Amino acid sequence: MQRFAFLYILLGLVWLIAAMIFGIWLGVAEQFDYAESHAHMALVGFASSVLFGLIHHAFPGLARSSLAMWQLVVYQVGAVILIAGKIIVDGGGAPTVVKVGSVVVLLGAFLMLVLFVARGRDVESAARAY
Repeated sequence: MQRFAFLYILLGLVWLIAAMIFGIWLGVAEQFDYAESHAHMALVGFASSVLFGLIHHAFPGLARSSLAMWQLVVYQVGAVILIAGKIIVDGGGAPTVVKVGSVVVLLGAFLMLVLFVARGRDVESAARAY
């Protein structure tokens, strides 16, 4: 498996374990005000990361771009900021951190789009192989 596919899927699985542990805590402690934070961990952290990993696996040419590592770092840092901010908001705090995290996650997703389009020839040739 390619490096970026492996890294994204690994990080996604780490997010999954974190979301499950957090979800168990929610239930045991009856802290259901944090349910949206739990959902963000699962969707922004786990699901999106694994999907990005599967995209890298399906289109290995994406990893040839120097943008690939930046995209991974920006997205994952954004996910941490967004989820930390969401936990702050769910706990009654100000939304500043979640706003910053949202923009950084959006930038990470946009960079994936740019990466995908910029490596279009590689993507097209891989798609034709299917």
